[in-house]
Amino acid sequence: MILKRGVKLQLVVFALITVIGVTIVSVNYIGIGRGLLGKQYVAYVDLTDSGGVFSNAEVTYRGVPVGRVGPIELTDDGIRVKLLLERGEGKRIPREGLSAVVANRSAVGEQYIDLEPAKKTGPYLDEGDPYTIPRQNTRLPVSTAELLRNVDALVGSVNTKHLGIVVDELNRAFTGSAAELQSILDDTDRLLKTAEQAYPDTKRLLDNSVTVLGTQKQQGANIQGFARNLNELTTSLRKDDPALRNTIDAAPGAVSQVHGTINDLSPTLPVLLANLTTTGQIISSRQAGLRSLFILYPVTVAGAFTVTPGDGTQHLGLALNISAPPNCTKGYEQVKRRWPQDTRPKAPVLNAGCKLPRNSETAVRGSRNAPKDAISPFPQVPAGATTGAGFPAGGAYGTSGTGSEAASKNGGSKDGGKAGAKTGAAGANAGAARLADGQLYLSYPANSVEFAGYDPSTGAVYGPDGKRYVMPRSAGTRQLGEESSWKWLLLGPVSQ
Repeated sequence: MILKRGVKLQLVVFALITVIGVTIVSVNYIGIGRGLLGKQYVAYVDLTDSGGVFSNAEVTYRGVPVGRVGPIELTDDGIRVKLLLERGEGKRIPREGLSAVVANRSAVGEQYIDLEPAKKTGPYLDEGDPYTIPRQNTRLPVSTAELLRNVDALVGSVNTKHLGIVVDELNRAFTGSAAELQSILDDTDRLLKTAEQAYPDTKRLLDNSVTVLGTQKQQGANIQGFARNLNELTTSLRKDDPALRNTIDAAPGAVSQVHGTINDLSPTLPVLLANLTTTGQIISSRQAGLRSLFILYPVTVAGAFTVTPGDGTQHLGLALNISAPPNCTKGYEQVKRRWPQDTRPKAPVLNAGCKLPRNSETAVRGSRNAPKDAISPFPQVPAGATTGAGFPAGGAYGTSGTGSEAASKNGGSKDGGKAGAKTGAAGANAGAARLADGQLYLSYPANSVEFAGYDPSTGAVYGPDGKRYVMPRSAGTRQLGEESSWKWLLLGPVSQ
C-alpha cells in the first residue's frame, strides 16, 4: 500500500504535535526534566518519623503549593525527606529559621509538608548548595495509634455509674424543652451572623485597642505621676476648703467693686485705649531702634562708672576722629560749597545724596541706609479701631449735664481757693477733637481755660488771661476735683 505524499505530511505533523504535547505534560505536570531546565531545585528535611508523609505528597509555603515530596531515605536515627521545589519570583523561601511541619489536610489523612519561615528576607533555599532543615525545626502530627490510646484511656477513666447518672440528669433537664432549645439555637445563629457582619468593625476595634493599651503601657509612669499629683491637689483642696469657701463668698462683693470701677472708667478708658493705638504703631515701626537702645543703654551705664570710679577724679580721654572714616563726596559734585558766614536763605538741593555702596569705608549716611523695619510704614489697624480717640465726650464723667471744673481760681472763695467751683455745664468748656489726614486737631471754646506755665512745686498754673489757677498733684489732694481727684493721676500730665 503506497501512501500519498499529503497523508505522509499529515502523519509527520501529527507525530510532532504528539511529541511536543507529551513533552509539555511531562515537564509541567509530571516534572520530568525540570532539574535540567532549571525550573526545580532540591532541599532536604530530617525527621525522626515520617508522620504519614509519602513520596509525591504536596509541599506548601504559607498554604501555597511550591513543590512535591521526593524520595524518602532511612538514616541511622530517622528518615531524610527530599523536597523537589519549584523556582519562581513569588515562590522564593527564606532559609534562616525555616521550619517544616507535617500536617493533615483532613481527618482521613492526606499528609503534606508545610514550610514556615521565621523571616521574610534572604538568604533563600534556591541559593547555593541544597539546604537541610534540621530536626529541631520540624513537627510531626499525632499518630493514629497514640490518638486511639489516648481516647481509650479517656473513655476508660469514666465511671459507668457516674456516666449513667449524668445521662439521666441530662434527660430530665432537656425533656420537654425542645422549643426553648430550638429558640436558643436560632438566636445563636442570628447572633453569629450579626457578629460575622460586624467582623471588620470588631477587628478594627481590637487593633485600635492594642494601640491604646500599648500607649497606656508606655505612658504608665506618667499616668501614675498624674494620679499622684491629682491626689495631692485634691488633698490640698480638702484642707483649704474653708478658705476657698470664704473666697467664693467674697467673690460677689469683689465683682461688684470691679463692676463699679469699670463703670467709672467707661468714659475715659476706651478713649485712652484708642489713643494708645497710635503709640503702639509708633513703637512697632521703631522696633529696631528700641532694640538697639535697650542693648546699648546697659553698656553705656556700665561704662559711665569707668569715668567716675569713685577715687575723687574723673578719667576722660580725647580721641580725634577727623575724617575717620572719611566723608562721602560722591553724589555731591553739583552742590556748591557754602561758607558759615553766608546766612542768606537758599533752597536746598533735594536730588543730592551719597552714591557710594553700603559696604564703603566712607561715612555713608542717609535714609536709604536706614533699617527697612525702621522706615517701613506703621502697622495698620482695622477700620474703627481708633473711633473715639481724642477727649471723652462730657469730660471725665462722660455726662453733658454737670461736672467738676479742672481748676479753681485762687482767691475766688473764702477758703483760700481750696474749694472748686461748679459750672453750669461741664461740656461747655470741654475741648473738641477731630481727625483729618491722620492728624489730631484740638479746639476749645473762647471762654475755656487753657493751662500754661505749670509749676510742679506749687501746683499753680497761669492761663492766657493772666489769672492764677491751682491743680491737684496726687489722688490725696482734695483742693480740686473732690471725689474725682484720683482721675487727675491720668489727666494731670496731659495739662503740662
